[in-house]
Amino acid sequence: MTDRLIVTDVAELGDILDRLDRAAAGHGWRIRRPADVPGLQERARAAQTGLRMAAPLVVVLEADPDAVDATDPVDAAALLRRTPVAGVVADGGRELHGR
Repeated sequence: MTDRLIVTDVAELGDILDRLDRAAAGHGWRIRRPADVPGLQERARAAQTGLRMAAPLVVVLEADPDAVDATDPVDAAALLRRTPVAGVVADGGRELHGR
């Protein structure tokens, strides 16, 4: 089972993904990291410098098969209610950026 999160502050993607991973680990979940985090951050920072809006990025929250106890169903909205992470919102089934 998976759910989706939207990272709105891609310029700080590495830090945000680290915070999300720490928050998710307590529930037996993890974040699927994009392949090119440094490149995505750099492009987002360049967009900010050019006074453009960096495009948000969708990341997947999934059950961690290596977790000792993964009893909670994967739920991005519940995760962010329990542990808010600045620069992230739950997609919440709205499928804002495709499915």
